[in-house]
Amino acid sequence: MSFYSETSAGSIQDRRVHQPDASDAEFFVLTSNLGRDLLDRIREVPNPGPADLTRWRKLAPAEIVSAAVRISSGRRKGLSKFARAERMWLDPVGLEQATAESVAAHKAKRFEAGVVVDLCSGIGGDALALAACSDVIAVDRDPGMCRRVAWNAKVYDRADRILPCRAAAESFVIPADAWVHVDPDRRASGKGRSVALEGYAPGPDFLRSLMRTVSGGAIKLGPASDFTSFAEALDCEVELISLSGECKEATVWFGAAIRARRSAVKLPENVVWNDHDGDWRTPAFAAPVGRWIYEPDPALTRSGLLDSFANARGLFRIAFDLPYLTSDEFLATPWLEAFEVHSVHPLDLKRLKRLIADEGLGPVTVKHKTARLTPEAVRPLLRPTGERPATLFFTGGAGPGRAIVGRKAGV
Repeated sequence: MSFYSETSAGSIQDRRVHQPDASDAEFFVLTSNLGRDLLDRIREVPNPGPADLTRWRKLAPAEIVSAAVRISSGRRKGLSKFARAERMWLDPVGLEQATAESVAAHKAKRFEAGVVVDLCSGIGGDALALAACSDVIAVDRDPGMCRRVAWNAKVYDRADRILPCRAAAESFVIPADAWVHVDPDRRASGKGRSVALEGYAPGPDFLRSLMRTVSGGAIKLGPASDFTSFAEALDCEVELISLSGECKEATVWFGAAIRARRSAVKLPENVVWNDHDGDWRTPAFAAPVGRWIYEPDPALTRSGLLDSFANARGLFRIAFDLPYLTSDEFLATPWLEAFEVHSVHPLDLKRLKRLIADEGLGPVTVKHKTARLTPEAVRPLLRPTGERPATLFFTGGAGPGRAIVGRKAGV
């Protein structure tokens, strides 16, 4: 296995002559008969205990056993992100930070360049998708990540399209006419995920410079990050992407990749809503709760396009500071989860508990926005014995607290 390493003397081919790291033991596991035998044994034990580790350490050194456990665990968890996870080289950190296969595939379709540089490539989630249409230079300063992306490229039959390169994102020279994808490290501070882009590595100054000097590309930011302030004065598009109801990332498109100013994408349905579909700066009206209440997809909410969607579809907010929408007529759309409203009450937990018993409701699901409720306070409401499924919406915010009793459409 080989990859390129950028040094002060230029780029040299590095055939595993670096200092040992965790990836050395993992590489041994993947390429030796002993290691593969360990993986087969560990695969049969999803949650290994001390006795299992003791038994395996009679077959191999502790370092090798630990590496095999990491790979096996990564492959099992990776099935939620990658179709070929059972053959991939995955480590806990790389897997957690990797873009899910379907999200990466969605982004890759927008790249219109013969060569794409994937900065901070990690295990290669985005590089694998980009290589479907472009040649990819996968850049990461961690030699272990370079080795993992090389391995995973072979698993996906794209080794001839991906060149791993060990280098710092800030110093790598982008080839002329290449586009760029960059996934900054959100945990560079060592204090968990950073919301402020100042905690990213590389940071906002480098990212802005990249947007000025490269003809096109995308920056992957966390969906909870301060992407609005970052993009406010820049010529770019901010796209929020959700997968199966969970907002996964805020992608900042720049240069020739721009198609709108704000976008929301819902996967796997692959539906898109952007500022071309309506004026996203005009607030929606608020109205009393109607016959239907809707919970929007988080990409629609985080993108700032909820009001645009509501105005275009004849919907209202239930309050100016709450993301729930309402209407008297039912609207079927993948962007909204619909609930038929049964009744609306003051937010009084004791009265609600009596209501649940009197109405024979159960099981009960609780959703709450800006209502200050502890799990201990809500838990008794989740133990009804009725036979009528219900959803309780607890709302606070600027107005009085309310409890909205509804039933999911189709249930």
